[in-house]
Amino acid sequence: MRLPSLLTATILACLLPLASAADCRDVARDFASRYGLDQTELASTLAGLSRDGRLPPRYVSKRDAQRAGWRPGSDLWQVLPGKSIGGDRFGNREGRLPAGRYSEADLDYRGGKRNAKRLVFSHETRYLTVDHYASFHEIPPCR
Repeated sequence: MRLPSLLTATILACLLPLASAADCRDVARDFASRYGLDQTELASTLAGLSRDGRLPPRYVSKRDAQRAGWRPGSDLWQVLPGKSIGGDRFGNREGRLPAGRYSEADLDYRGGKRNAKRLVFSHETRYLTVDHYASFHEIPPCR
């Protein structure tokens, strides 16, 4: 009977931090007001990552966007209206973040050229950059 106990303990250890985590809407409100972001979009993106471990459906990878006809530097909405680039690997080449495996997602994209706002995330952590990776702000866990 040790295995079920170990499994239960492992599950609880993973879920306990989320139980005390703030609501993603509150976290998004704080970061949106501080950094000039779309609060609703940030909240849904954070909630999707926390709840499902993946980005909301509005995000497409660079590869999928290119298959649909998009080219870097061009307007994604000409090919995929309403979509944003997200889910691709972030290399952390400058080492500004702790060692880890990260992905990235555009924030506040409204068509045209992509802006400097990105969410950089791993399974454990989330970071915001509004200056195209020059600086990062850690986003606390949320549910």
